[in-house]
Amino acid sequence: MNYEKIGNLIKKKRIEKNLTQQDLADKLHVTNRAISKWERGVGAPDISFLKELSNILGISERELLTGDENKSLNKISKLMILVCSIIAITVLTLCIIISRIRLFYLFLGGFSILIAYIIFIIYEKEEKKIQTVTYILLVAYFIFLLSTIFYTKLFCGNTFPEKTLIYNIKPFSSIIEAIYLVLSKTQNFTYFINYVILDFILFLPLSLLLPILFPKKITTRNFIIICLLISLIKELLQLIFNTGIFDVDDIILNVFGAYLFFLVFKRIKR
Repeated sequence: MNYEKIGNLIKKKRIEKNLTQQDLADKLHVTNRAISKWERGVGAPDISFLKELSNILGISERELLTGDENKSLNKISKLMILVCSIIAITVLTLCIIISRIRLFYLFLGGFSILIAYIIFIIYEKEEKKIQTVTYILLVAYFIFLLSTIFYTKLFCGNTFPEKTLIYNIKPFSSIIEAIYLVLSKTQNFTYFINYVILDFILFLPLSLLLPILFPKKITTRNFIIICLLISLIKELLQLIFNTGIFDVDDIILNVFGAYLFFLVFKRIKR
């Protein structure tokens, strides 16, 4: 066991994570002198610290024991990010070329970008890069969210009569109706995707981006309140600008979907 290599790796990863020796010591419940000894190669962490230390530094236990980073993982992750990004750009470009921008295609492109982002945060070690990319994606997501509000006017023409307020305040009525129409074969399954599934996954990015940007402020309660407010504003804007229907079921699907994804990402992060 090469203590010097292990110490150099610990120091490198600690700096990448923007942690001081005291920060790392507090997380492991040891003294900063112990951290200093490890980094100077005077000694190595006890085996009982391996799992927790590797999780904090974002490396495997094998890498920690050998002092060598697995570079091949980084190459694979970069390739996967590139592939997902190409798919997203291709889908969105084709939409523009054929002049048929559909919400389904926008979701497909967005989902590819989300996959690329998840791979990025798994393998990226520098917190500043993760924060920067996350802020950019959050801004892009809100622009996308605005496009869904004004979608009918921008890409379909105004399909709603002028100065007509169309709304549904009866919970679960439109969801039940969508299920009934599909089961009775009055509508195909695409109808169910457009009016139920897409609303259910619409706030998925918020479940991932907000906890990463504001880990201490985004509690479960705060997250639900934020999603509820955003969804309510979205529906009110549709009503005010006459670009869609104010539907309480959209709010239910948005918030419930976001909450489930929030719990899943929270568990994965742990």
